[in-house]
Amino acid sequence: MLKQMSLSLGLCLSLGGFLSAQDTAATVQKAVVERMKTDIFYLAGPECEGRGVETQGINKAADYIANSFKSFGLKPGLPDGSYFQPFKIGGSYKQSAPSTVKITGPGGKELSMTNVNFSVAGMSGPGKIQPTDIVFVGYGISRDEKYDDYAGVDVAGKVVVVMRRTPMYEKKDTPFPQMLAALTNKVTTAENHKAALIAFVNNKESGGENDELINYADARGATPSDIPVIHLKRSTVDAFLAGSGKTLSQIEDKIEKELKPVSFAVKDWKLEATVPLEVVRAPIAVKNVIGVLEGAGPLANETVVIGAHYDHLGRGEPGSLMRGSKDIHWGADDNGSGTTSVIELARRFGAMKDRQGRRMVFMTFSGEERGLLGSAHYCKHPIFPLKDTVAMINLDMVGRLSGIDGKNKLEIGGVGTAKEFAGLISKLNEKYKFPIQTTSTGNGPSDHQSFNQKNVPVFFFFTGLHAEYHRPLDKPELINLEGMKKICDMVEDLAKELTTEKDRPIYIQVGGSFNVQGNSRGPSIGLIPDAKAYDDAADNGGVPVEGARKDSPAEKAGLRQGDLIVEVAGKPVKNITAYMGEMNKAKRGEPLEITVSRDGKKVILKVELPK
Repeated sequence: MLKQMSLSLGLCLSLGGFLSAQDTAATVQKAVVERMKTDIFYLAGPECEGRGVETQGINKAADYIANSFKSFGLKPGLPDGSYFQPFKIGGSYKQSAPSTVKITGPGGKELSMTNVNFSVAGMSGPGKIQPTDIVFVGYGISRDEKYDDYAGVDVAGKVVVVMRRTPMYEKKDTPFPQMLAALTNKVTTAENHKAALIAFVNNKESGGENDELINYADARGATPSDIPVIHLKRSTVDAFLAGSGKTLSQIEDKIEKELKPVSFAVKDWKLEATVPLEVVRAPIAVKNVIGVLEGAGPLANETVVIGAHYDHLGRGEPGSLMRGSKDIHWGADDNGSGTTSVIELARRFGAMKDRQGRRMVFMTFSGEERGLLGSAHYCKHPIFPLKDTVAMINLDMVGRLSGIDGKNKLEIGGVGTAKEFAGLISKLNEKYKFPIQTTSTGNGPSDHQSFNQKNVPVFFFFTGLHAEYHRPLDKPELINLEGMKKICDMVEDLAKELTTEKDRPIYIQVGGSFNVQGNSRGPSIGLIPDAKAYDDAADNGGVPVEGARKDSPAEKAGLRQGDLIVEVAGKPVKNITAYMGEMNKAKRGEPLEITVSRDGKKVILKVELPK
């Protein structure tokens, strides 16, 4: 397109046109923005179906990216001549047989129970529950002596009814970390109190107007729970609470007002249930898309990676913040913007004749929304040696450059992972004049972390969260195309520096984390979980450890690669969600015991928590 455009401009000038340099720059700018618009409107359009790993649309997106790489002159990344690096992740759970629930009350009264007013959660364990007493335990939180829904009630061997979320969940001043709202955290707490079955019920907001039940495939953990997990309609729970003189709404209002638990044994009602012994979970075939521009000269055998994840949430896959919605989650910013930027950068570098310097690998990852799985797979099975990979640039959500006090803010992580990086960004920004917020660490909730954990210096470009994040509202019409183009311009200059500078950047390990959510109130100990800790297909039986940050509490306590965290403060943790839940209960400045399985033996480590 640019070649045709320059011919048109030349013809115009030769005919006596009066295009100024400013007019020419504006025309070029418009052309670049238009082609990026074409890319993002396709990737975040109906044909790609939100690029969920369980949709066919993600394969169309992969084909689009690969065909783009090919048209720009990029070589296929794989030795077999393919642009695709395939791998598999865990698919949705499916029940092998129907489940049954029966609730009976005074005089043999029986509530009608069908799949309309109950569901089984995907994290459920199997079991057959004989008629058993029911105990209502509020939000199912057992945080400390200040708030414990289980205090004063006996739930051992009984059914516990638990409301979803936490008190004051939507309020900024809530004293409850959002991790306490996680279903897996509530299930672990019920297991620790020896409950026989947990029955969730929506609070006023979590089920929407229709009191939607949890979808079996959406509510899953890394491993099945030890007890059955079901979800009941509010009307069903109100029916058996009536004998206790209470309603769910009244209980919620009381807890919200007083911030004190309301827990009690439900009079004269019993529940029995049968949950099948077997669940079926077929793996999903996914793929990274990789294109290569070979280097030239003395640096040709070294590599710079420019990457972004191209998967999103499809039609409401796990991670959606509009639970129960089956609308397309377009994912324009997350991460159609980063993917479009990688395509644009590949287009520009592919057009450069006789380029000198390091090899450039353009890569779009799948499985990021399931736990950085695509980048973790590449780092375990790299096409080019990681020891010769001098830097990785990650673009994730770069499409919403917006006004901050009348200016545009760009966030860049990883500037401390090599000594030259902070100065390099400062130098480049003399040209672009972004108000920049930098973070030193190379850790964070995106694909650069996988490379950082392998001692590759990284950059992470990000324009911030917004109200449309992980919802069907993240549409291409909201993308700031001019801002995204300007970020690409800066990254192009950055990549030129990284591919041509004679001295390669030397990796520096930096602690801390790039926290975009801001909802974790527990102390950080500098733990680096293994990538498979985030994979809900893996039955880890705990939290596998990749390592610990340098000089962190975790490193000082002796946590090391190969450990499997199985307990925190004496409480079992079967997956990373349960681990985070227990860490959010921990008190800053105090010692904490963490039990690991090491070489087949349990080892108790004492971690000194930061204040």
